[in-house]
Amino acid sequence: MTFNTTVNNIPSLTWNWLKINNAKIDLDVDYKEKSDFSVSKMPKGVHFEKDAEKFLMSMPPVESAMGKEFTQMIYDNRIIPSSMVIDVGEKIEKPVYFNFDCKNKAYSISSQIIEAKKDSSVTVIMDFTSDKKAEGLQIVQTKLYARTNAKIHLITIQTLSKNYIHLNDISTYCEENANIEVTQIELGSKKAFTGVYSMLKEYQSSFKSDTAYFTRKDQELDMNYVVNHTGRKTECEMMVYGSLKDNAKKTYRGTIDFKNGCQGAVGNEQEETLLLNPQVVNKSIPVILCDEEDVAGEHGSTIGKLSNDVLFYMNAHGISQTEAEKIMTMSKINRVSSLISDEKLKARIAEYVDEAFNE
Repeated sequence: MTFNTTVNNIPSLTWNWLKINNAKIDLDVDYKEKSDFSVSKMPKGVHFEKDAEKFLMSMPPVESAMGKEFTQMIYDNRIIPSSMVIDVGEKIEKPVYFNFDCKNKAYSISSQIIEAKKDSSVTVIMDFTSDKKAEGLQIVQTKLYARTNAKIHLITIQTLSKNYIHLNDISTYCEENANIEVTQIELGSKKAFTGVYSMLKEYQSSFKSDTAYFTRKDQELDMNYVVNHTGRKTECEMMVYGSLKDNAKKTYRGTIDFKNGCQGAVGNEQEETLLLNPQVVNKSIPVILCDEEDVAGEHGSTIGKLSNDVLFYMNAHGISQTEAEKIMTMSKINRVSSLISDEKLKARIAEYVDEAFNE
């Protein structure tokens, strides 16, 4: 498979010399074996269909945060999307699991559509795992549709090996008074690219994202979040928490776009980044675009190392600098993992971070 293009294009370009407008991907892999995913048993009110190409054609169009070239690559590989539909009025109490157990020297390309019909709600957990020494390529595209008064909570947990390349593209569409939440924990992969595009087109629709990451060694993490406000009194909130260690690189693009006609819309994006080594590379660009007067938008980034006061306090209580850095790193992960109801998954995340910090 050959894929040479740019992804995660920021909606409003900035200076080219900053090298933050997009990310370049140059893939040339010859893996023969293909990994697949499994889905947990469907509860009453949920329907899953492996082949849903016709279903996709009936859905409203949504943009890809990763870009048109990425979507074209999905089509070029003739990937037929699967679909999960929640019946009208159904409140699904237990999460539905999509388990991506990626094999060694294998590739995986998949496309999913999740639709919550009127007055329904569901939580979906996508778990991306592999053996510690596995190498490979994992590509996934997910489209979420929340109909009137519906709620979808998508949780993605990425703990692939340090030899894997991971691309995760998420698009969302909310109808009137609908809500979509996306919770992401990015911990693994040699190179990880993730993007979320949210379309808030109808009255009082809302979107919320919470992202946590820990990058270390020579890992690279590239993120692009875009919320498009077109409906009146729409709301969005994007929160990103993470730590960088060793020679890691991270890029975060966050854009709130208030379109003309979205009176009363509210948007907020905040980022907290902890730098644990002078050699790390961090790039952050929170953006608010505005073509409407009656809106409220906030954005900001807090980036830095542990202060001398914090380290002094920790040392005074018998905590070394390394242990203090681990505690603060884990606290950022916990702020997001606390949104996951599965205690076993939360324990696995904590164990993964603990092992990764001591590598």
